[in-house]
Amino acid sequence: MRGLSIALLMGLALLMIIAGTALAQEVQITIPAVEVEVTAQSINGMPLGKYAIVGLNCEGFNETGLGNLTAVIPIPSTGSISCRAYASSFGVAVTKDVVITASESGEVIPVTVVIPVSGLLIPGVGFVPISTLILIAVAILVIIIIVIIGLMEYARWRRERLARLLKPPE
Repeated sequence: MRGLSIALLMGLALLMIIAGTALAQEVQITIPAVEVEVTAQSINGMPLGKYAIVGLNCEGFNETGLGNLTAVIPIPSTGSISCRAYASSFGVAVTKDVVITASESGEVIPVTVVIPVSGLLIPGVGFVPISTLILIAVAILVIIIIVIIGLMEYARWRRERLARLLKPPE
């Protein structure tokens, strides 16, 4: 009896292996899609790679990233799909609408979102907006004025002290 159940289990396992290989055939399905690359740049053309939050919102698909964003978007085989690329940096947010058609399937679509922030790209520091540069310049100017006033007061104090020493006693 026990020999029969082991043989039955072995046969059943062999049948499952054969059935499993017959069912595991690969079927290739092609879905029309495009690759969308969203980048952010300032109004004077400087890339805002580390300083901007960018995203892409397409009918049920939403992806967000820092700097540059690359996303693969499935599109309908006929017609089009509308997407909105958005970017935010230094408190300014901008959107840009993009329409992707079925004829663009398999292509790479670059989308550049221009954020109206101007500034300078300083090596070793990164992108610095003009408002920050103006604030730094004003702070430096205030510090220089305070130092000059301090030096003038020190010179006046030294003159008065020297005059007291040189004044004949009464």
